[in-house]
Amino acid sequence: MTSSSQNIFCYSSLIGYFYQHGIGCEVNEAKAFEIFSNAIKYIQKTESNKFSFDQNNKTTTDDIEKLNEIVLQYFYSLFIYKNIILNKYGIYKLHIRNAEKGDPTSQYYIGSCYYYGIKIKCDHNKAIEWYLKSSEGGNIKSMYMLGHCYSVGSGVIKDVKKAFEFYLKSAEGGHKYASSRLGYFYCFGIGIVKDKSKAFEFYLRAAEKGCASSQFDVANFYYDGIYVPKDEEKGFYWCRKAAIYGSLYAQHKLAEHYLNNPINKNENKAFKWYLKLANKNDSVAIYLIAKCYRDGIGTDKSLVEAEKWIQKYITSYGSEKPQLKLNDFLNGSDY
Repeated sequence: MTSSSQNIFCYSSLIGYFYQHGIGCEVNEAKAFEIFSNAIKYIQKTESNKFSFDQNNKTTTDDIEKLNEIVLQYFYSLFIYKNIILNKYGIYKLHIRNAEKGDPTSQYYIGSCYYYGIKIKCDHNKAIEWYLKSSEGGNIKSMYMLGHCYSVGSGVIKDVKKAFEFYLKSAEGGHKYASSRLGYFYCFGIGIVKDKSKAFEFYLRAAEKGCASSQFDVANFYYDGIYVPKDEEKGFYWCRKAAIYGSLYAQHKLAEHYLNNPINKNENKAFKWYLKLANKNDSVAIYLIAKCYRDGIGTDKSLVEAEKWIQKYITSYGSEKPQLKLNDFLNGSDY
Protein backbone atom coordinates (compact mmCIF):
# COMPACT_ATOMS: atom_id res chain seq x y z
CA MET A 1 0.00 0.00 0.00
CA THR A 2 2.78 2.43 0.90
CA SER A 3 4.90 1.65 -2.17
CA SER A 4 2.82 3.87 -4.45
CA SER A 5 0.27 6.61 -3.88
CA GLN A 6 -1.78 5.13 -6.72
CA ASN A 7 -2.37 2.00 -4.63
CA ILE A 8 -3.34 3.84 -1.47
CA PHE A 9 -7.03 3.06 -1.69
CA CYS A 10 -6.62 -0.29 -3.47
CA TYR A 11 -5.29 -1.93 -0.30
CA SER A 12 -6.15 0.49 2.49
CA SER A 13 -9.64 -0.94 2.92
CA LEU A 14 -8.08 -4.30 3.82
CA ILE A 15 -5.10 -3.01 5.81
CA GLY A 16 -7.33 -0.61 7.78
CA TYR A 17 -9.78 -3.43 8.43
CA PHE A 18 -6.95 -5.68 9.63
CA TYR A 19 -5.76 -3.04 12.11
CA GLN A 20 -9.32 -2.37 13.25
CA HIS A 21 -10.00 -6.03 14.09
CA GLY A 22 -6.48 -7.28 14.90
CA ILE A 23 -6.14 -9.64 11.93
CA GLY A 24 -2.47 -10.64 11.75
CA CYS A 25 -1.56 -7.73 14.00
CA GLU A 26 -2.47 -6.05 17.27
CA VAL A 27 -5.77 -4.11 17.30
CA ASN A 28 -4.95 -0.47 16.58
CA GLU A 29 -8.02 1.65 15.91
CA ALA A 30 -6.00 4.84 15.69
CA LYS A 31 -3.90 3.30 12.91
CA ALA A 32 -7.01 1.99 11.16
CA PHE A 33 -8.63 5.42 11.28
CA GLU A 34 -5.46 7.06 9.97
CA ILE A 35 -5.29 4.68 7.00
CA PHE A 36 -8.99 5.03 6.13
CA SER A 37 -8.91 8.81 6.55
CA ASN A 38 -5.77 9.36 4.45
CA ALA A 39 -7.12 7.17 1.67
CA ILE A 40 -10.46 9.00 1.62
CA LYS A 41 -8.64 12.34 1.45
CA TYR A 42 -6.55 11.01 -1.46
CA ILE A 43 -9.71 9.99 -3.32
CA GLN A 44 -11.35 13.38 -2.72
CA LYS A 45 -8.21 15.17 -3.89
CA THR A 46 -7.96 13.21 -7.15
CA GLU A 47 -11.71 12.94 -7.88
CA SER A 48 -11.98 16.22 -9.77
CA ASN A 49 -8.93 15.40 -11.89
CA LYS A 50 -10.35 11.98 -12.73
CA PHE A 51 -13.66 13.54 -13.72
CA SER A 52 -12.00 15.99 -16.08
CA PHE A 53 -9.90 13.23 -17.61
CA ASP A 54 -12.92 10.99 -18.10
CA GLN A 55 -14.90 13.80 -19.71
CA ASN A 56 -12.15 14.74 -22.14
CA ASN A 57 -11.01 11.22 -23.06
CA LYS A 58 -14.34 9.35 -22.83
CA THR A 59 -12.74 6.67 -20.66
CA THR A 60 -13.66 5.31 -17.25
CA THR A 61 -11.63 4.25 -14.25
CA ASP A 62 -10.73 0.59 -14.05
CA ASP A 63 -13.60 -1.45 -12.56
CA ILE A 64 -11.42 -3.01 -9.86
CA GLU A 65 -10.18 0.42 -8.81
CA LYS A 66 -13.76 1.69 -8.58
CA LEU A 67 -14.77 -1.35 -6.54
CA ASN A 68 -11.90 -0.79 -4.12
CA GLU A 69 -12.97 2.84 -3.72
CA ILE A 70 -16.49 1.72 -2.80
CA VAL A 71 -15.21 -0.94 -0.37
CA LEU A 72 -12.90 1.60 1.27
CA GLN A 73 -15.68 4.14 1.78
CA TYR A 74 -17.95 1.40 3.13
CA PHE A 75 -15.36 0.31 5.72
CA TYR A 76 -14.62 3.93 6.57
CA SER A 77 -18.30 4.67 7.17
CA LEU A 78 -18.68 1.60 9.38
CA PHE A 79 -15.59 2.59 11.33
CA ILE A 80 -16.85 6.15 11.88
CA TYR A 81 -20.44 5.33 12.78
CA LYS A 82 -20.20 1.92 14.47
CA ASN A 83 -19.66 3.65 17.80
CA ILE A 84 -22.88 5.63 17.39
CA ILE A 85 -24.75 2.44 16.49
CA LEU A 86 -23.32 0.50 19.43
CA ASN A 87 -23.36 3.43 21.88
CA LYS A 88 -19.60 3.27 22.28
CA TYR A 89 -17.65 6.49 22.13
CA GLY A 90 -14.10 5.36 22.83
CA ILE A 91 -12.70 7.12 19.78
CA TYR A 92 -14.01 10.55 20.79
CA LYS A 93 -10.45 11.72 21.50
CA LEU A 94 -9.38 10.52 18.07
CA HIS A 95 -12.23 12.48 16.46
CA ILE A 96 -11.52 15.67 18.37
CA ARG A 97 -7.88 15.49 17.32
CA ASN A 98 -8.81 15.03 13.65
CA ALA A 99 -11.57 17.63 13.91
CA GLU A 100 -9.07 20.19 15.14
CA LYS A 101 -6.86 19.30 12.15
CA GLY A 102 -9.77 20.14 9.83
CA ASP A 103 -11.34 16.77 8.97
CA PRO A 104 -15.02 17.54 8.06
CA THR A 105 -16.28 14.07 9.03
CA SER A 106 -14.76 14.28 12.51
CA GLN A 107 -15.99 17.86 12.85
CA TYR A 108 -19.52 16.64 12.12
CA TYR A 109 -19.08 13.87 14.72
CA ILE A 110 -17.90 16.35 17.38
CA GLY A 111 -20.76 18.71 16.50
CA SER A 112 -23.21 15.85 17.02
CA CYS A 113 -21.56 14.95 20.34
CA TYR A 114 -22.21 18.50 21.55
CA TYR A 115 -25.70 18.63 20.05
CA TYR A 116 -26.93 15.34 21.57
CA GLY A 117 -24.75 15.34 24.70
CA ILE A 118 -22.73 12.30 23.64
CA LYS A 119 -19.64 11.78 25.79
CA ILE A 120 -19.66 15.49 26.67
CA LYS A 121 -22.16 17.96 28.08
CA CYS A 122 -24.85 19.05 25.64
CA ASP A 123 -24.00 22.48 24.20
CA HIS A 124 -25.88 23.61 21.10
CA ASN A 125 -23.68 26.69 20.69
CA LYS A 126 -20.58 24.50 20.49
CA ALA A 127 -22.43 22.16 18.14
CA ILE A 128 -23.11 25.06 15.78
CA GLU A 129 -19.40 25.99 15.78
CA TRP A 130 -18.36 22.49 14.73
CA TYR A 131 -21.19 22.07 12.23
CA LEU A 132 -20.15 25.34 10.58
CA LYS A 133 -16.54 24.20 10.27
CA SER A 134 -17.63 20.84 8.90
CA SER A 135 -20.06 22.52 6.51
CA GLU A 136 -17.29 24.72 5.14
CA GLY A 137 -15.40 21.50 4.38
CA GLY A 138 -18.34 20.25 2.31
CA ASN A 139 -20.06 17.90 4.77
CA ILE A 140 -23.73 17.73 3.73
CA LYS A 141 -24.83 16.20 7.05
CA SER A 142 -23.53 19.26 8.88
CA MET A 143 -25.33 21.50 6.39
CA TYR A 144 -28.53 19.60 7.14
CA MET A 145 -28.04 19.95 10.90
CA LEU A 146 -27.41 23.68 10.51
CA GLY A 147 -30.65 23.91 8.57
CA HIS A 148 -32.40 22.10 11.41
CA CYS A 149 -30.81 24.33 14.07
CA TYR A 150 -31.86 27.51 12.29
CA SER A 151 -35.36 26.17 11.63
CA VAL A 152 -36.04 25.50 15.33
CA GLY A 153 -33.63 27.98 16.97
CA SER A 154 -31.20 25.51 18.57
CA GLY A 155 -27.96 27.28 19.48
CA VAL A 156 -28.86 30.18 17.17
CA ILE A 157 -31.67 32.66 16.72
CA LYS A 158 -34.43 31.06 14.70
CA ASP A 159 -34.08 32.09 11.05
CA VAL A 160 -36.10 30.11 8.51
CA LYS A 161 -34.42 31.84 5.57
CA LYS A 162 -31.00 30.67 6.73
CA ALA A 163 -32.50 27.26 7.43
CA PHE A 164 -33.71 27.15 3.83
CA GLU A 165 -30.25 28.11 2.54
CA PHE A 166 -28.49 25.35 4.49
CA TYR A 167 -31.10 22.77 3.54
CA LEU A 168 -30.65 23.78 -0.10
CA LYS A 169 -26.85 23.33 0.06
CA SER A 170 -27.29 19.97 1.74
CA ALA A 171 -29.90 18.84 -0.80
CA GLU A 172 -27.67 19.88 -3.69
CA GLY A 173 -25.05 17.55 -2.21
CA GLY A 174 -27.54 14.67 -2.20
CA HIS A 175 -28.92 14.61 1.37
CA LYS A 176 -32.38 13.05 1.12
CA TYR A 177 -33.83 14.52 4.30
CA ALA A 178 -32.69 18.00 3.29
CA SER A 179 -34.64 17.55 0.04
CA SER A 180 -37.64 16.48 2.07
CA ARG A 181 -37.39 19.58 4.26
CA LEU A 182 -37.14 21.80 1.19
CA GLY A 183 -40.31 20.19 -0.13
CA TYR A 184 -42.02 21.07 3.15
CA PHE A 185 -40.68 24.66 3.08
CA TYR A 186 -41.91 25.19 -0.49
CA CYS A 187 -45.22 23.50 0.27
CA PHE A 188 -46.05 25.86 3.13
CA GLY A 189 -44.03 28.94 2.15
CA ILE A 190 -41.47 28.74 4.98
CA GLY A 191 -38.46 30.94 4.28
CA ILE A 192 -39.41 31.05 0.62
CA VAL A 193 -42.44 31.92 -1.53
CA LYS A 194 -44.95 29.06 -1.49
CA ASP A 195 -44.57 26.94 -4.62
CA LYS A 196 -46.32 23.54 -4.67
CA SER A 197 -44.68 22.56 -7.96
CA LYS A 198 -41.24 23.10 -6.41
CA ALA A 199 -42.42 21.27 -3.32
CA PHE A 200 -43.30 18.25 -5.45
CA GLU A 201 -39.92 18.42 -7.18
CA PHE A 202 -38.02 18.22 -3.89
CA TYR A 203 -40.38 15.66 -2.36
CA LEU A 204 -39.83 13.47 -5.41
CA ARG A 205 -36.06 13.89 -5.14
CA ALA A 206 -36.18 12.75 -1.50
CA ALA A 207 -38.65 9.96 -2.32
CA GLU A 208 -36.34 8.52 -4.95
CA LYS A 209 -33.59 8.36 -2.31
CA GLY A 210 -35.82 6.38 0.06
CA CYS A 211 -37.37 9.00 2.37
CA ALA A 212 -40.66 7.43 3.50
CA SER A 213 -42.44 10.66 4.48
CA SER A 214 -41.65 12.21 1.08
CA GLN A 215 -42.78 9.06 -0.70
CA PHE A 216 -46.15 9.45 0.97
CA ASP A 217 -46.23 13.17 0.05
CA VAL A 218 -45.52 12.28 -3.59
CA ALA A 219 -48.28 9.66 -3.50
CA ASN A 220 -50.78 12.27 -2.29
CA PHE A 221 -49.72 14.71 -5.00
CA TYR A 222 -50.50 12.04 -7.61
CA TYR A 223 -53.75 11.04 -5.89
CA ASP A 224 -54.96 14.66 -5.70
CA GLY A 225 -53.79 15.61 -9.20
CA ILE A 226 -53.71 19.35 -8.44
CA TYR A 227 -50.10 20.34 -9.11
CA VAL A 228 -49.18 17.26 -11.16
CA PRO A 229 -51.42 15.22 -13.48
CA LYS A 230 -53.68 12.90 -11.49
CA ASP A 231 -52.31 9.36 -11.65
CA GLU A 232 -53.81 6.69 -9.38
CA GLU A 233 -51.25 4.11 -10.46
CA LYS A 234 -48.28 6.31 -9.53
CA GLY A 235 -50.04 7.32 -6.33
CA PHE A 236 -50.44 3.67 -5.37
CA TYR A 237 -46.80 2.93 -6.33
CA TRP A 238 -45.42 5.65 -4.04
CA CYS A 239 -47.90 4.91 -1.24
CA ARG A 240 -46.83 1.26 -1.24
CA LYS A 241 -43.15 2.25 -1.22
CA ALA A 242 -43.74 4.60 1.70
CA ALA A 243 -45.59 1.87 3.59
CA ILE A 244 -42.72 -0.58 3.04
CA TYR A 245 -40.23 2.06 4.23
CA GLY A 246 -42.21 2.51 7.45
CA SER A 247 -44.63 5.44 7.01
CA LEU A 248 -47.58 4.77 9.33
CA TYR A 249 -49.82 7.09 7.32
CA ALA A 250 -48.96 5.20 4.14
CA GLN A 251 -49.57 1.85 5.83
CA HIS A 252 -53.04 3.01 6.86
CA LYS A 253 -53.82 4.30 3.38
CA LEU A 254 -52.49 1.13 1.73
CA ALA A 255 -54.52 -1.12 4.02
CA GLU A 256 -57.63 0.95 3.32
CA HIS A 257 -56.88 0.72 -0.41
CA TYR A 258 -56.66 -3.09 -0.30
CA LEU A 259 -59.85 -3.22 1.76
CA ASN A 260 -62.05 -0.92 -0.32
CA ASN A 261 -60.58 -0.42 -3.80
CA PRO A 262 -62.75 -2.30 -6.32
CA ILE A 263 -59.83 -2.92 -8.69
CA ASN A 264 -57.00 -3.88 -6.32
CA LYS A 265 -59.16 -5.23 -3.51
CA ASN A 266 -57.22 -7.76 -1.44
CA GLU A 267 -58.61 -8.36 2.03
CA ASN A 268 -55.74 -10.63 3.00
CA LYS A 269 -53.18 -7.89 2.32
CA ALA A 270 -55.37 -5.33 4.09
CA PHE A 271 -55.46 -7.58 7.15
CA LYS A 272 -51.66 -8.00 7.15
CA TRP A 273 -51.05 -4.24 7.00
CA TYR A 274 -53.58 -3.55 9.75
CA LEU A 275 -51.99 -6.28 11.86
CA LYS A 276 -48.58 -4.67 11.36
CA LEU A 277 -50.01 -1.38 12.62
CA ALA A 278 -51.92 -3.04 15.46
CA ASN A 279 -48.71 -4.63 16.71
CA LYS A 280 -47.34 -1.07 17.00
CA ASN A 281 -50.28 -0.26 19.30
CA ASP A 282 -52.14 1.82 16.71
CA SER A 283 -55.63 2.03 18.24
CA VAL A 284 -57.52 2.35 14.94
CA ALA A 285 -55.73 -0.70 13.52
CA ILE A 286 -56.36 -2.67 16.74
CA TYR A 287 -60.10 -2.04 16.39
CA LEU A 288 -60.05 -3.02 12.70
CA ILE A 289 -58.14 -6.24 13.44
CA ALA A 290 -60.82 -7.14 15.99
CA LYS A 291 -63.45 -6.48 13.33
CA CYS A 292 -61.56 -8.57 10.76
CA TYR A 293 -61.46 -11.54 13.13
CA ARG A 294 -65.13 -11.06 14.04
CA ASP A 295 -66.31 -10.93 10.42
CA GLY A 296 -63.64 -13.10 8.77
CA ILE A 297 -62.20 -10.28 6.66
CA GLY A 298 -58.84 -11.28 5.21
CA THR A 299 -58.42 -14.01 7.83
CA ASP A 300 -60.29 -16.92 9.36
CA LYS A 301 -63.23 -15.90 11.50
CA SER A 302 -62.42 -16.18 15.22
CA LEU A 303 -64.48 -14.68 18.01
CA VAL A 304 -61.76 -15.63 20.48
CA GLU A 305 -59.22 -13.47 18.59
CA ALA A 306 -61.85 -10.78 18.04
CA GLU A 307 -62.49 -10.61 21.79
CA LYS A 308 -58.76 -10.43 22.55
CA TRP A 309 -58.20 -7.52 20.17
CA ILE A 310 -61.34 -5.57 21.11
CA GLN A 311 -60.37 -5.88 24.79
CA LYS A 312 -56.96 -4.48 23.88
CA TYR A 313 -58.68 -1.65 22.03
CA ILE A 314 -60.91 -0.78 25.00
CA THR A 315 -57.98 -1.04 27.44
CA SER A 316 -55.84 1.25 25.30
CA TYR A 317 -58.16 4.16 26.15
CA GLY A 318 -57.60 3.79 29.90
CA SER A 319 -60.18 5.79 31.87
CA GLU A 320 -61.60 7.26 28.66
CA LYS A 321 -63.11 4.01 27.48
CA PRO A 322 -65.05 4.14 24.20
CA GLN A 323 -68.80 3.68 24.38
CA LEU A 324 -68.62 0.12 23.14
CA LYS A 325 -69.70 -3.01 25.01
CA LEU A 326 -67.87 -6.25 24.33
CA ASN A 327 -70.98 -8.38 23.75
CA ASP A 328 -72.54 -5.81 21.45
CA PHE A 329 -69.37 -5.75 19.33
CA LEU A 330 -69.11 -9.53 19.14
CA ASN A 331 -72.78 -9.65 18.06
CA GLY A 332 -72.09 -7.34 15.15
CA SER A 333 -72.38 -3.79 16.46
CA ASP A 334 -69.68 -1.37 15.31
CA TYR A 335 -68.15 1.53 17.15
